[in-house]
Amino acid sequence: MDIQDLRIFDRVAALQNLSAVGNEFSLTPGTISKRLQSLEDEIGARFFARSTRSIRITEEGRIFLQHAQRMLAEFDAAKASVDGNRGSPRGLIKMSVPRRIGNRDITSGLSDFMAAYPEIDVHAELCDRNNGAGEDGFDITITTGALLDSSLIAKRLADDPMVIVASPDYLQLNGTPTTPQDLERHSCLVHADICHWPFRRKSADRSARVSGRMRSNDVELLRRAARDGLGLVRLSAAHVEDDVKAGYLVPVLTEFDTSGENAVWAIFPKTKHMLPRLRAFLDFLSDWLKEPVRKKAKTDLGRPAHDSVEASFATSEDTGEESPSRLRSGNEPASTTRSKATIQPRKGRPRSSATA
Repeated sequence: MDIQDLRIFDRVAALQNLSAVGNEFSLTPGTISKRLQSLEDEIGARFFARSTRSIRITEEGRIFLQHAQRMLAEFDAAKASVDGNRGSPRGLIKMSVPRRIGNRDITSGLSDFMAAYPEIDVHAELCDRNNGAGEDGFDITITTGALLDSSLIAKRLADDPMVIVASPDYLQLNGTPTTPQDLERHSCLVHADICHWPFRRKSADRSARVSGRMRSNDVELLRRAARDGLGLVRLSAAHVEDDVKAGYLVPVLTEFDTSGENAVWAIFPKTKHMLPRLRAFLDFLSDWLKEPVRKKAKTDLGRPAHDSVEASFATSEDTGEESPSRLRSGNEPASTTRSKATIQPRKGRPRSSATA
């Protein structure tokens, strides 16, 4: 059995596209099809149902895929052990990064990483959503937020401090909240299905129920709505720092830590976590992210650095990675309560007289 045929089989199962897999291996779709047929003939089973327009894995293919992935993982681990004795890590890392943090934090460090590890190649794909590790063949997926149950391995790379902001016009018209309870009288721009915002001060935790006229899973849409005076929004401090510096948005309730369990995570399949190149990249990325994120939260937005809220983890002493157990997401069914706040769009220029 050819190990390369197993790799082709694994990639076709992931991508379900012969042309895409052919591009990865520098082979024609016809050659990919013949390699699959050869593997099927050797095993005596049909792994894929093919048509002129699609290819999908069969039940026999799913069963064999589990064993094939374990064989590939064992082979890669064995090869990595030998390579480790010969010198520095090598190979390809395929990673997925949400666009909002990729452009801001991740891609700026890739040049330094690749200079430090000249035998490691990187394929970085910036996406508009958080992808799952293993989707489209990614070795590592960078994600943000609070993790839920997962069978994947997760490593916390850095805190991702959150801040509550609003436009000067909105605050002048509706007043500036001074306690979390004040948010019940304001229009809040809410992300996804979250109905409560977390607050911590002097190790005391509380939450405030929030509602408003707009709810979205797109942070850029919420940021623009806040700039236009539609309400208060809770977003990553780094995502709004330019607007805060320019005076378009003003932080409020800055004496509270509003980050909750928000963090930057690296998630990856269990079959990948032993590879030296991935371990080297995760160690580098963790060091790269932590200090700049804390510095931004303290210096640019005038609020204390985030005191992280520790979640419950099962930690592997020999790998250093963390497998997430249940983490509180803070999510509840979407509220239908309308805000009583008076809302008026921003008139174009920030008013310097409004302060948090």
